[in-house]
Amino acid sequence: MLTYIFGLGAAGLTTVSVVAWWRGHAGWAIALLMGAALLMRLLLAGLDPFLHDWDERYHALVARNMMDHPGRPMLRIDPVLPYSYQAWCCNHIWLHKQPLFLWQMALSMKLFGVNILALRLPSILLSTLVLWPVYRLGSLVFGDPLVGYLGALLATFAYYQLELVSGAVGMDHDDVAFLAYVTGSIWAYYEYCVSPRPGRWLVLVGILAGAAVLCKWLTGLLVYAGWGLNILLHLRRGYRPLPELGRLLASIMVAVAVLLPWQLYTAHRFPVESAYERAYNTRHFTEALEGHGNSWYYHFEMMPIHYGLLLGLVVLGTWMALRPARWRATLPLLAMVALIYIFFTLAATKMYSYTYVTSLLLLLLAAQPLAVAARWLERLVSWRRWAPALGSLGLGAVLLADLRPWTIIAYHADEQVPYDIMPGVLNRTVREANANLYRHLAQEVPAGYTVFNVAGGDELEAMFFSGRNVYGGIPSAEEVRTLRRRGIKLAIYGGQTQSLPSYLIAPGIKQLWGAAQ
Repeated sequence: MLTYIFGLGAAGLTTVSVVAWWRGHAGWAIALLMGAALLMRLLLAGLDPFLHDWDERYHALVARNMMDHPGRPMLRIDPVLPYSYQAWCCNHIWLHKQPLFLWQMALSMKLFGVNILALRLPSILLSTLVLWPVYRLGSLVFGDPLVGYLGALLATFAYYQLELVSGAVGMDHDDVAFLAYVTGSIWAYYEYCVSPRPGRWLVLVGILAGAAVLCKWLTGLLVYAGWGLNILLHLRRGYRPLPELGRLLASIMVAVAVLLPWQLYTAHRFPVESAYERAYNTRHFTEALEGHGNSWYYHFEMMPIHYGLLLGLVVLGTWMALRPARWRATLPLLAMVALIYIFFTLAATKMYSYTYVTSLLLLLLAAQPLAVAARWLERLVSWRRWAPALGSLGLGAVLLADLRPWTIIAYHADEQVPYDIMPGVLNRTVREANANLYRHLAQEVPAGYTVFNVAGGDELEAMFFSGRNVYGGIPSAEEVRTLRRRGIKLAIYGGQTQSLPSYLIAPGIKQLWGAAQ
């Protein structure tokens, strides 16, 4: 029922927003659009009441553990069995990702409890709030508030972004936060360019760029590439670049002040793990890690998946942005997009969301031809009274194509979808049953127990929901003897539903009914 309420509510708010824009109420139009975006993201975030395989389970568990240990990122709090610190899938200290998006998730769960919605709430809010920077960039870069509004409208229903918010696409909440902070830093830079009091915006650029690095890594400093190019574009007789270079450097220092403490802290506190992860990050450029090697044009192949039918508008909008009347204003933005695609094309490791950080900039490019079409309709004097209705119908068709509801329904209804970016069929019935089983695990097993024999790969989800130490599979007799000598209490699934080795049918080993499937 909530699905229908949120869906219809988002459609209704969007309709009222478009009407408000036609009548000249820009502020109300953006506020209503953000309300629609919030409902759309609540809808997607609530579709799956379990954790997705890649990579939401890992992010969720580390964030849960950060609720009580914000300075000690851990995947498994109490590794009673041997592990490799180099195995990010199964280790103890987890430095595989930067911490900011994990802190956000931890804070949300601290406030609202350990549950799926609280886990996904930071992505819901950030991807809603970023619509304001998108709207402002339309005015600041393209000189047209309508481009900003239509760009925000496209972002509201952007299919790929919505699936990131839902956790279904790998790197999920990390990529949403990264996208929001990078876009925010670019917006703050363009505000800096026109502000009579640029100092505050200079600082905000640095804070947001530093926050972006604390979500992903150094590509979060993308805004400074655009800033540097803008300085070069203004080089002419009589122009003195040194003051502007000084302000750019000051902003970078703010970013460094934001991002550096965590790097120094982890290098000191977890020297072995930190050194390994820094080297591992560097290897992404020279090696195809974890089988993620693809053709040099892989990221261009991903563009139809990222943007669907809007890709044609993106291409047309790019051509429009390079016209003589606008290229000086738009070239730094286009250069930032190009830099991301060049960098990740040259990198040996290629993954599906690496270039999506520039998606909101590309949606602004796609909004340009839509804005031209809207004004063309307005100029048709004989059709003036029908122009808003016709424009709204056309816009609705574009948004529907961007949203791709048939793909969302197919995937979240447990069907195969034609993309390799998702883990195929969800087996929804099994996943929901297992998640409910793990939610009750804390009631069945007192604190201090280590639980074995959950379904393969489900130990992370079981630990997230229960707060207990959980392993997949059946321990060996030697492992059981070692753990019991150390005074560790054991519980095991399957005692009543599958045949277990005799050494596990023993006093002191708690048998759990209903083995996870």
